Amino acid sequence: ISNMYSVMIARYKYFPEVKTKGMSAAPRLVLFTSEHSHYSIKKAGAALGFGTDNVILLSTDERGRVIPADLEAKILDAKQKGYVPLFVNATAGSTVYGAFDPINEIADICEKYNLWLHVDGAWGGGLLMSRKHRHKLNG
Repeated sequence: ISNMYSVMIARYKYFPEVKTKGMSAAPRLVLFTSEHSHYSIKKAGAALGFGTDNVILLSTDERGRVIPADLEAKILDAKQKGYVPLFVNATAGSTVYGAFDPINEIADICEKYNLWLHVDGAWGGGLLMSRKHRHKLNG
């Protein structure tokens, strides 16, 4: 449910009028997430009125990590088609490979295009407590 809340909070931050007027008060928004991310991101897109077609899946490398260049290309493609990129979900420990997305690089892209970045740490977030492995969550 925390992943759904993160999408909802991003929407309210950028488009607060959605609280009172509904999704008709927002442009056509798109979300980005890894092809290996938790299914809850797509479910959040459906439940919150974005539609699953507006949850854009990002390609991953051979280790299951998001490819930052693919994120940037898909942001530009969405904008060119008239969509408004809103939200990027990065994964700190995927359920498929245990992969940690390159959070620093993704954060830089999100800052460049003013997108909300959420890091799903349900699987790997506990590494913040590890002196040895916390670097995996830099960003």
